[in-house]
Amino acid sequence: MNTEELAVLEEEWLSRQRSPTKDRAALYERIGVYAAWRDIFKQYVARAREGDVEAVKRALYLVWAERSGDPLLTGVKGLDEGSIIEVFHLVDGLARAGRIDGELQWMLPYYYVIDPLYLDRFEGYDALKRASSAQPFLLYRQRCLTGSFDHRGQMGEYWKTKQAHLRRWP
Repeated sequence: MNTEELAVLEEEWLSRQRSPTKDRAALYERIGVYAAWRDIFKQYVARAREGDVEAVKRALYLVWAERSGDPLLTGVKGLDEGSIIEVFHLVDGLARAGRIDGELQWMLPYYYVIDPLYLDRFEGYDALKRASSAQPFLLYRQRCLTGSFDHRGQMGEYWKTKQAHLRRWP
C-alpha cells in the first residue's frame, strides 16, 4: 500500500475505535484494532526502508504514540520492538546525514519533551537524540500551524488537533 492508501485504512480503524463501550480493551482485542495498528505500523516500516520519508514520520509517530498515549485512544499497542529499533535507526541515519526535514525538525523535540523514554529506553541513536534536543520545544507552536495534515493518518489527526488548539489559544 502507498501512504495515501494507508491513511484511508487508518481512518477506517479510527472510526471503529470511537464507539462507546464499557470494556473497550476487550473489544479492541476482539475486533482486531491492536492487530490492525501493528500491521499498519509494519507497512509504514516497510515503506520507510524504501526511503519514503513520510512513512518514516508516520512510523515514528506511532512509536511515540504507543508510549505516550492511551492505547484505548490510539489503538496502538504491542508494536514489534525490532521494527521500532529499525525506525530509530532510519531516523538516526537521516540525522547523521543532515537530512532531517523541516517537519521532523520540530516534531522530534516535541515528541522527546513529551515522553523522552520513547527514545531513551534504547541505547545509541546519538544523532537522533541530538536532533531531538537541537531545536526549542516550542518551535512546534509556529511550524505546526503552517503544515498540512489532511490524509496523513493518525499522525495527521493528532497534529490537526494541535493546530486547532494553537489557533484557539495562541
